[in-house]
Amino acid sequence: MKTQQKIFMNRELSWLKFNERVLEEAENKEVPLCERLTFASIYQSNLDEFFMVRVGSLIDQILLDKNMKENKTKMTPKEQLDAIMPQVRKLNRRKDNVYEEMMDSLKEHNIHLVNFQKISKKESEYLRAYFQAEIAPLISPTIIGKRQPFPFLKNKEIYAVAVLETKNRKEKLGIIPCGNETFDRLINISGKDAYMLSEEMILHYVPRIFKGYHVKSKTLIRITRNADIDADALYDEDLDYREFMADLMKQRKKLSPVRLDMSREMDQAVIEALCRYLEITPDRVFKSEAPLDLSFIFQIQDLLRKNSELFYEKRVPQKSPDFRENESILDQIREEDKLLSYPYESIRPFLKMLTEAAEDESVISIKMTLYRLAKQSKVVEALCEAAENGKEVVVLV
Repeated sequence: MKTQQKIFMNRELSWLKFNERVLEEAENKEVPLCERLTFASIYQSNLDEFFMVRVGSLIDQILLDKNMKENKTKMTPKEQLDAIMPQVRKLNRRKDNVYEEMMDSLKEHNIHLVNFQKISKKESEYLRAYFQAEIAPLISPTIIGKRQPFPFLKNKEIYAVAVLETKNRKEKLGIIPCGNETFDRLINISGKDAYMLSEEMILHYVPRIFKGYHVKSKTLIRITRNADIDADALYDEDLDYREFMADLMKQRKKLSPVRLDMSREMDQAVIEALCRYLEITPDRVFKSEAPLDLSFIFQIQDLLRKNSELFYEKRVPQKSPDFRENESILDQIREEDKLLSYPYESIRPFLKMLTEAAEDESVISIKMTLYRLAKQSKVVEALCEAAENGKEVVVLV
């Protein structure tokens, strides 16, 4: 077994190596600053999917057969999980460090992401008024008690959690969803260059939300749920494919948690209580210095679009010389195989092929369903836009 582990690398650990290379691009100071931010966000979204699918799959394997061994390194599911968690912690520490470094660099371009320790009295008064008028009416706090069950926490959503003490010195848990499409996540403070994340504002004003309680401790949390579903096993040919996929995506959001991220240190008893509620083991609890969701950086990038030195030079996909204009793509493919290299060449011939296939009666029924789905949805528009912006495009059919 040891010999095999030296020769081969476990697939899951190899994937973490891949994501480490993504993180290295965020750490690389030769990469333009806004592109480094993008790589940090990609690292995080990759890791989310890794836990949702690959870690979720390993947890399912333990339930089915805990002695099942992976065929290359002969590691059991538990051995793989035990090897994954320390590696993730190491990578996350690097992610936190590079995030802090990039935020410091953004100050040179008049972008400041601040907290309540770094703002003036005037700004604090503005935020208090903003919170009362724009956020407080839209949030739905919950207190966990004997009559109030633990609420369902949505996949990858951010929640504020507080340990509340009553006048009788009994402790309860308060939970507030921080995600809301009605108010902005990135809130401008000074009208110029200072910004704050809405979840940090909600966490700060927890005492105003849970009046009558003493707030002993508080943190932001974000859970990742298992999304490892065997679509082939569930699919029925009599079902509408589009409705089936919609139901499948809903199921992905409701499966059991596989990871818990926290923004602050909490008492171990509180962490254990959260683990019991979520039915998750403590080794899958992670603390993050960086925000729990880095998607807001794209809003920061929009503020800096005029600074061309902060971005890669825009690349325009080229027309492929292998395709003739104004002729059927399917007919040209029938003559000989064609190769398109994305994002270097235009994806439009492929999209045209989808359109033709949706209208071609010779295409078999299952492909017809997929092509019509692609044609009727916004997938085509999204692919065009992504390709024209130089983004890497992966299509699975």
